[in-house]
Formats: sequence, C-alpha cells, structure tokens
Amino acid sequence: MTKKILFIVQNLPLPEDRRVFQEMETMSRNGFAVFAVAPGKPDQKKFEIIGGMKIWRYPQPRQTKGIIGYIWEYAYSFSFTFYLALKIYSEEKYQVIHISNPPDFFFPIGAFMKLFGVKYVFDQHDLMPEMSEAKFGSGSKSFLKKILLLSEKLALKFCDVHITTCESGKCLVKERNEFSAKTFVVRNAVDFSKVYDNTTPKDELKEISGFKHVCAYLGVMGFQDGLDKLLESISYIVNDKNRTDIGFVLMGDGDALSEIKKDALAYGIADHIFFAGWADSETISKYLNVSNLGLMPEPKNSYTNNSLHNKVMEYMAHGLPLVSYDLKEARKSAGNAGIFIPGNDSIKFGQAVLELIDSPKKRREMSEAGRTAAKENFTWEKSAQKLLEAYKYLGFKT
Repeated sequence: MTKKILFIVQNLPLPEDRRVFQEMETMSRNGFAVFAVAPGKPDQKKFEIIGGMKIWRYPQPRQTKGIIGYIWEYAYSFSFTFYLALKIYSEEKYQVIHISNPPDFFFPIGAFMKLFGVKYVFDQHDLMPEMSEAKFGSGSKSFLKKILLLSEKLALKFCDVHITTCESGKCLVKERNEFSAKTFVVRNAVDFSKVYDNTTPKDELKEISGFKHVCAYLGVMGFQDGLDKLLESISYIVNDKNRTDIGFVLMGDGDALSEIKKDALAYGIADHIFFAGWADSETISKYLNVSNLGLMPEPKNSYTNNSLHNKVMEYMAHGLPLVSYDLKEARKSAGNAGIFIPGNDSIKFGQAVLELIDSPKKRREMSEAGRTAAKENFTWEKSAQKLLEAYKYLGFKT
C-alpha cells in the first residue's frame, strides 16, 4: 500500500514556506505520496501539482492586526483547512497528517483524524505563547498566553510525534508539559542544492547598484521580528554616521511591512532600503551573494532566545557574516561567523555593522567559518535524516 501524508501549513503559502516544502520533498523522495493544504496568494492556483506533490490552496486571509484580527484569521483558515483535510482523506486515505504551527489551534484536526487511524505529527516551528508576548506584549494579554499554553498542551497530548527546530525550544516545551509523544529535533537547515551561484553582477541589480556595500535581511516581517529596531540601526548608520555608501535589501513579507515602509520614510532612510518582497531560493541567492553581511535584528526575549531562525542558516550557507542580538540559538549555530550584541541596543547593533563593513579581512574570516560550519554541521541532508527517523518511529519504512 502506498504511504501517504497530508501536510498542513497556515502561516505561509507553499512553496514559499521553505521548511515545510523541504520536508515535503524529503518524504516524496522516500516513497511517500505527498499532499498539502495551505493558504494561496491571488496569483496561485487552487490546486497544483509540483514535483508530483499535490497542493490544495484556499484564499489567503488578509493581513490583520490585534488579537481579534488574529482570531478571525485563524478561524477562517481552520474552517477551510478542516474541510480540505476531510475532502482529501475521502479521496486519498492518507495515513499521516503532519501539522505545522503557527498556530497551535489546528490540533482538533489532527485529533479528529486519529479516529480514522491517521497518525498525527505536530511540527512545532514556533513557541506560540512566547511569540504572542513578543508580538502583543505581556500584562493585559496574559489571557491570550493562557489560551496558547492550553493549545500547545492539547496539541502535545493528541500528537503521535512531536517535532521541534532546536534543542532550546524542545527543552522549554518539555519543562512545562508532560506528554507521551516522542520528540525529534529537525533543525532548520539549508538545502545546498538550492544555494545558487550568482551570475548577476551587483552593478546590474539596479535597486542596489548605487551602493558600495550591501547588508541583507531575510525573513518574516511581523511585529515580533525586530524590523523597528533594524530601522533604528539603519538610521544611525545613514543619518548619524553619514554612511551613504551602504544600502540595505530586505527580503520578506508580513503584517508589519506597511508600517515599516512608512517608518523608513519618516526616518529619511527609504532611499537606502530596497524591499524585495517574498523571495524564492534563486532570488535569495541573487541578493545574498552580492551582500557583505546578514542582519538578524530580532530582539532578545523568551521567544527569540529559544528559537532557531532560518535566516541564520541562509546567511552562513551563502558565506555572510551576521550581526545579531545575543540570542542563544543564533550564537550556538553561527559561532565565529557572527557578532552578538547584548542588551538589545540598536546603536551598538549599527556600530557592529559598520565595524564589519570596514573590516574586509574579518568579514572573510567570518564568512569562511560560517560556510564551513553550515556545510559540515547544518545541511538539510542531516535534518532530513532526523525527519525520517520520526516517521520510522511511527512505523513507516523509509
């Protein structure tokens, strides 16, 4: 009998969610029929087959703000996802449902499908209780955190396998929950077959061709991702230090993007920033390969300090030294490839950027350290083996 998996993702469309798509490709290469449900952008088809993998899409909900907006967004997505999960099961009879967070609220779908003998994998990309505090603040939002802690607890109670992206997140979750499912750490990592050699000279990339030096940001642009602090650092570099020779390319999208663009205009630094939008692997390589360093402006808090951000791996794989706040998992992964700023100080962050820009020898040394570590320790091939171990634990031969 053909082994069949349904992947569910709500946070990003497919194939834009690179981690989930890598997981799908891994399982497809190992003999599984792979299906997926995800939100779809207006220009994407409702149903599409990519590399033999079937993807069903529902209209992506509009960007929302505030707790009420997020509740509406998740309820909307939950309804479409549950309907499609049932529809696909009636047609395909999949044996595993692999649900990625955020959000954790989709656990009822996994729990319901277990009634039909379907195994439930909870793939915990983000620590939602900590993310909510980073996004909305604490205090008056403590009720929301209690709901998210309960959702996490129930997802762990019902799942057959639990996956996390790093040891820190695993430890935090295990400290506050008791559950029987086995946990596997499947690290965010780069598939080096999708790290492209850039053939486009910087002079031909008109958005950044006028700058001698380029710094890059890659990732989600939510209110919890530190883009506000990054603008403070860029303002220090451009306005206070008059470094008009440095440009910034920001790749990504999210609910904070429109405000970030307005703030860039208010700071008077918009001419130094190119917002590239959400980027595929080839576009990521195109800009990272002509950049001098990578930026990780997420401020240190319980969420960021216990999470492994994919941008760290992308920067290292492309040979970019990085500047980050002093985050545990970033330091553990990047090591000598990064400069880590204490105290969430945006001015010191900007000073570190200038130090690296003006130290080509140090950049070369850090670049080599990062690329070597990524190739030796943090390839997707290694992460894929952990993913396959999780499925072997469920009883599937791979």
